[in-house]
Amino acid sequence: MLVEALQDSDTGVAGEAEKGLAAQVAARPGSFAALLNGASPAGQALQGMLGSSSATQRMRAFALLTATAASSSSNTEQMKQSGVVTQLLEQLNPADPLACLVALQLLQELVINVGGSAARLMQQLLLPSLLQLLDDPSTAPGAFPIAARLVAAAALEAAGGLRSNGAAAMEVDGAAHSNGNGVAVEGQPGDAAGALLAKMQEVLDDRGSASADMEVVALDAACQLALPSSTSAALLASRGSPLLLQGICSRALGRTASPAVRLAALHALASVAGVERAGEAADRSAALLPAAGEHALRLAVFGAVAGAAGGAGAARSPAEAVHGLLQQPFDDTRSGVYRCCSALVLRPWFAADVCNNSALLARLCRTDSESGQQACEWRHSTVMALWATVQYVLALPDDAGEARHKQQLPPAVQQQLVTAVRGGAYGVSGGRGTQQSHLVATVPR
Repeated sequence: MLVEALQDSDTGVAGEAEKGLAAQVAARPGSFAALLNGASPAGQALQGMLGSSSATQRMRAFALLTATAASSSSNTEQMKQSGVVTQLLEQLNPADPLACLVALQLLQELVINVGGSAARLMQQLLLPSLLQLLDDPSTAPGAFPIAARLVAAAALEAAGGLRSNGAAAMEVDGAAHSNGNGVAVEGQPGDAAGALLAKMQEVLDDRGSASADMEVVALDAACQLALPSSTSAALLASRGSPLLLQGICSRALGRTASPAVRLAALHALASVAGVERAGEAADRSAALLPAAGEHALRLAVFGAVAGAAGGAGAARSPAEAVHGLLQQPFDDTRSGVYRCCSALVLRPWFAADVCNNSALLARLCRTDSESGQQACEWRHSTVMALWATVQYVLALPDDAGEARHKQQLPPAVQQQLVTAVRGGAYGVSGGRGTQQSHLVATVPR
C-alpha cells in the first residue's frame, strides 16, 4: 500500500510513494476528496499520519496533500475548504524549527496555488501565525517571504475587487468569510499587512539593532512585496510605515557596513522602482507607482543621499551616489547598481540628475566600462531606459510640469545616449547585444 510506503523510514522509498500517490490522484477523479475526508483506506491511513506524534509523518502527509492539490483547480478548491490549512498552521511552532520550516515551505506552495482568488482571506488566516515567527532568527527567513507574498496578492486582489465592485464571500476550511477586510488600494494597508510592514520597518530602522542577516531577509521580503504590481509596491511607501522606504533607500544609496545588505537593498529598491514590472521594453507606465508612492520614493532617494552627507567624499545628489557605488570592485554590487538605476531612470527627475552628471553619464555610455556579462547587460539596459525617458520628456508640451527637465537634456547628451544605445552591451564590434533596440516613449493624452 502506497500510504504505508509513505511512512517508510527510508526517505527514498517515501519519496517514490509520494510520486505514486500523486499519479493515482491525477488519474482518478474523486480520489483527492477521498484522501482529504478519509473515505477510502488510503484516506484513513493518511488521516492517521496527519494526527501522528511524529513530525516527519505529519509533514509527509501535508506535503502529499499540498502537491496533489496543485494538480488541478478543483483539488485546490477542495484543499481550501478542508480543515487541512488549519492543521498545517498548527505546525508553525518554533519549538520544532525543522517542522516549522517545512510547514512554511508548504504554506508558500499553497499560497502560490490558491493565487488571487482568495488571497485576502488566506492573509487573514495565515498572517497572524506568520507574524509570530518573524522575531525568531530560525523561522524569520521562511516566514517573511510568505507573509510578503500574501500581502502582495491580497493588495492586488483588493485593487481588482474594488475596480469591479466585487465583494463575494469565499470559503476556506469550510467557513464563509467576506473579502471586505484586507489590504486597501493606494498604499493603505489593512491591519495584518500593516503589522508586516511595521515589522519590516523595525528591522530596517536607523538604530541598526537587527543583524545583517535579518536585514537581508527583510529586504528580500520587500522585493517579494514589490514584484506583482505597483499597488503592492506602493504599500512600502504607505503612511503607516513612513520610515520603511527610507530604510531601503538609505541602505541602497547611503551608508552601510555590510556588502550583503547593500546588495539586497539595491535589488529591493530596483523592485520598488519597477524593474520587473517595466520589463525589457522599459514600460514606464507599468513601473511607476501611484502618485503618492512616487512622491514618497523621490523623497526617500534624496533623503538617503542627504542622510549620508557630512563625511569625506559624501555624495551631494543621487547621481553622484550612483557614480560612487560604481567604483566598487565587486561585479555583483555594480550589477545591482545598474539594475536599480535602470528602474529609477524611468522617472524624469532621476534621469535628469543622471544626465546632469557628466562623469556618471560617460561611464554609462562607455561600452568598455564593464567586462562581466551581467554588468555589461545591465549597464546597457540602464542606457536604454534612460533614452526612453529622455524621449518621453522631449515629446512633452512645454507647459507640462516635467518639461522643465528639457533644459538638462541638450543635443550633445541626446547624441551621447543614441550612440550608447546603438553600441549595445559590448560595443559595436562586440557581437552579442549590438543590435539596436527600438524604444518608443509616448506622452499620456
